[in-house]
Amino acid sequence: MKRQLLLVSALLLLAGEPLLPQQKPAIPPAQQAEAALNEGISALQAGKLDLAIRRFREAYQLAPNNPFARLNLGLALYEKSNDNLEAQRLLESVLDQFPEHPDLQLRLLHSYLISKDTVKASSLVEQLRKRMELEPRFAFNVLYTMVTFNQLDLARSELDKTSNRLQGEVLFIYGLIAVQSGQKQEALRLFDMASSHNFPPADSTQMANLAESYFGMQEFPRAAKAYEAYLDRFPQALRYRFRLGLCYYAFGDHAKAKDQFEKALLLKPPPPEINYYLGATLIELKKSEEARPLLETEIKQNPSSFRALTKLAYVDYLNGENEQCRKRLDQSAALEPNWFETHLVYGMLFSRLGDSEQAIKNLELAVKEEPNYWKTHYQLALAYQRVGNEEKAKQYMESYNRLLSATTAGALEARGLADQDKREEKSEK
Repeated sequence: MKRQLLLVSALLLLAGEPLLPQQKPAIPPAQQAEAALNEGISALQAGKLDLAIRRFREAYQLAPNNPFARLNLGLALYEKSNDNLEAQRLLESVLDQFPEHPDLQLRLLHSYLISKDTVKASSLVEQLRKRMELEPRFAFNVLYTMVTFNQLDLARSELDKTSNRLQGEVLFIYGLIAVQSGQKQEALRLFDMASSHNFPPADSTQMANLAESYFGMQEFPRAAKAYEAYLDRFPQALRYRFRLGLCYYAFGDHAKAKDQFEKALLLKPPPPEINYYLGATLIELKKSEEARPLLETEIKQNPSSFRALTKLAYVDYLNGENEQCRKRLDQSAALEPNWFETHLVYGMLFSRLGDSEQAIKNLELAVKEEPNYWKTHYQLALAYQRVGNEEKAKQYMESYNRLLSATTAGALEARGLADQDKREEKSEK
């Protein structure tokens, strides 16, 4: 009995003692680093760049010699800030370990060029020469990056060494160099030659770059075709809608311009002067009252917009509000005395008021500022006819007809019809 009591007491004593917690085996740092890397990659795929950077940094601290930790942290830091010096050092440290990585070398080159480290950029290009010779598309991307950052001498040097296998790509880059060097005709020739090699593809950033180059050279029909091709593949690239609208507006396809400007309004924030251009387009489409609130909005946002004031003055002119028209023209002229359209509307207003001499003075000023605007030539022909100067009236009517024909031809070319006419003429010869 006593022995049984002692056994029970011992059991109770054991039951009252706390059990020691079972210790988990320690996870090796290399395994923790791998887990952090995977979490970083998942965060990056989910668009959470800051979280990805934290996880990649954690992996790097756990395993500083792990090349994947260095690579991913470097690329993520570059993504956040292209000229990040820590990103540069990390990418440099693994450059030799990932010789065929699709992004590493180009992003490092990009980073050098942004930070204006041309010495390192030149050295990197020298290292990449063998891969450039083996991979024409990679060579194009290297050269394209250099031209984008205005490294023209370096780009020319590399182009001269690049294989003819690039064909259209090389011609395109030479075209970009010509644009930046101010050689318009040479740029157009090279772009045409690149196009004959089916470059650039419509779904490439180079097509957008081509459109921007044409736009900068005021080759609006060509620019419109390039913008159209790119937007057909990337319809949500609204930033190019405004430029395409400006092209249509420039050569008189106002219905298409209106459509593009309305789409560009969806941008947050919308492009500068979008209200002005949409309003001006509506005036050309004979919808002046729809244009009025847009132009008034433009003036509220930009009180120094003399062009919007002149357009509003023209709307007043169309509505027969002569005093209001004169008031707005005076306001516009005070801001910019040499704007051709202000002189044009002044001339139309003075003609209506019977002051033909003053009308002619203003219209001649308009022609001086903008010699090729056909509407001014037409108004001058009418004004000279009113004062009995038949010779001048005939002269300006002839120039009006010539300029109007040229404007129509430009619009036809933009629609692809002029090229067809040229082909028909060649076949007839």
